[in-house]
Order: sequence, then structure tokens, then C-alpha cells
Amino acid sequence: MVTADDRLFQQLFCLIAEIHHVALKRPANKASFRGQGRLIHLLAHNTGVSQRELATLAQVKPGSISEVLERLEKNKIVERWRDETDRRIVRVKLTAKGKELYQENLATRQQFERELLQKVTAEERKSFLNVVQKMQKQLKANYGDLLPQEWRGV
Repeated sequence: MVTADDRLFQQLFCLIAEIHHVALKRPANKASFRGQGRLIHLLAHNTGVSQRELATLAQVKPGSISEVLERLEKNKIVERWRDETDRRIVRVKLTAKGKELYQENLATRQQFERELLQKVTAEERKSFLNVVQKMQKQLKANYGDLLPQEWRGV
């Protein structure tokens, strides 16, 4: 027997998957390969971060991020350089082209959000946000040890 809670989670998971799919397939999406948009977003908010720190923020292995950064550097979206005080550390930042791409992606995402929320009232949004926050609090309380450290707020 399917309960109301089962239907809630089925709908929630389905909605998340559909949003993700549409966001990746939209013609206006400037993130041409997987992971690019996420890294650009992280770099827009963490300029000069080390490559290792960026991997931690993105929750991927440091080796996995190298290939994506190589592609971004080749396309002049990011710049990498060795840290002057510790040559083992590689730092990364967005170039002017990367910052422009971030702004374009941000505007596209905001437009997508406006379209998606068009028929959802401010009160419904507030109520939904409250429910999501309560669920996150319970998730952390009951399963926090299974979450990445960054998500636990540690």
C-alpha cells in the first residue's frame, strides 16, 4: 500500500530529477559539459582557492577535478597558477570570460526559477521552504554522520 508519505517522496525525487534534466538540456544552458557550471559557481564565490580546496567544495576527488579544470583553462574560463609560498599548491580563479559566463549562467538559472515558480504564491513558497528546512534538520539529526562534512555545518 502506497502511503501519502511515499507519494510525497516519489513526487519530490521525480521533481528534482526533472528539474536537473531540464536544466541540463535547455538551449540557454552554457555549461557545455558535466561539472562545468558547478565549478564556475564555486569559483565565482571562492576566488584564488586551491585546486584541492575546490575539489573539497565540489565534493569530488582532487584527481577528478583536474580534467575539468584543464578544459576550462583551455577555453580561457579559468586561470591556474602555483602558490608563491608553497609551489605544491595550485590556485584557481575565474578569468574575465569565466566571470561573464558565470553571470550568464546566473541570469539563465534565475529566469528558469521564475518560470518554474510562476504559479506558486509567496505564501506557498515560504511554507514549502519551512518544510524543506525541517526535513534537512531531521536528516542532519538522524543521519548527519552519513553526510559530507561540509553539509553537516561542521
